[in-house]
Amino acid sequence: MIRQPKLINSLSPYIPGKPIESVAREYGLDPKEIAKLASNENPMGTPQKVKDALHEAIDRVYIYPDGGAYYLREKMGEKFGIGPDWIFFGNGAAEIIEMAAKALLDVGETAMYSQYDFAMYKVATYASNHRGVEIPAPGFHLDLDAFLRAIDHTTKIIYISNPTNPTTTMITADKLDHFVEQVPDHILIVIDEAYFEFVDNKDYPNSMKYILEQGRKNVIILRTFSKIYGLAGLRVGYGFAHPDLLFMLGKVRSPFNINLLAQVACTAAMDCDDHVKASVEHVKKEKAYVLRELDRIGISYLAEEGNFIAVNVERDVVPVFTEMQRRGVIVRPLHGYSMPTWFRMSFGHHFENEKFIRVLEEVL
Repeated sequence: MIRQPKLINSLSPYIPGKPIESVAREYGLDPKEIAKLASNENPMGTPQKVKDALHEAIDRVYIYPDGGAYYLREKMGEKFGIGPDWIFFGNGAAEIIEMAAKALLDVGETAMYSQYDFAMYKVATYASNHRGVEIPAPGFHLDLDAFLRAIDHTTKIIYISNPTNPTTTMITADKLDHFVEQVPDHILIVIDEAYFEFVDNKDYPNSMKYILEQGRKNVIILRTFSKIYGLAGLRVGYGFAHPDLLFMLGKVRSPFNINLLAQVACTAAMDCDDHVKASVEHVKKEKAYVLRELDRIGISYLAEEGNFIAVNVERDVVPVFTEMQRRGVIVRPLHGYSMPTWFRMSFGHHFENEKFIRVLEEVL
């Protein structure tokens, strides 16, 4: 019998939010009546300009894509004021998280991540057959001082998300500045900013300065096209870092990891600022509505930053999640994050958020 390495065998598979079609089949529901609020997707959809670009590119899918994503890299360099060779792409930001572990962790070295933080940090570390160090997060907040105290001779990578998924908490600029200054140069700091466009807090860090102004070679900033641009189905994440660091990651990058249609779509998305603005405004409006309703019902939640919140039902979340699905509302239970009474929900269309509140009240 084939045996897995012990570290990989100890992992639980990453289970994403259930697709609408699956829930419709399981419970005999009309797919159009199902509100999927489990995966932090953008209810505003995909910009029309992107759809038009995809339509024009469809006849070219018989050829391989540009392995270096030249036009996308150039377009993003112009938009963000950074050299194209400082930009790196992954099949979702998760692939870059994995590439960091594959490319940099040597025998006996470890990666750090926070309790309750994005599950892929641990998965990437263990999948590369290395041990991870989980740092406790009192009050669901990342404890950066605890990270610093835990650094030892084995530490090679530190993963942090800001804001944190799924707990919504944010690291302020002063705290992150101090942290980056204290971490030794031989340790990579991965700052995952997948939800930065949805942050509405003046104390949010300008993390790009660590690379562009300070010239640090041990920091990579991760972002994604999945959320704000409504391109989750095309799986494109990107990173900003010093070219020397990106050269090392590139050694373990799969060829043609960003497909042709994805490159076309993301290039077009760079000109869709109106869509970005509308998406942010929609989240602000719907978040305010949902929080008012949760306050009225008397349900506690975490809702600092991002296009999602974590909700505490103060009982085993699995039966609640299951019954909500049966009634056509998909949320993300967080028992896999050692939060057995919590689920995460993202903000859909207003009628979907109304249904969420109605179903939650019925189930509870």
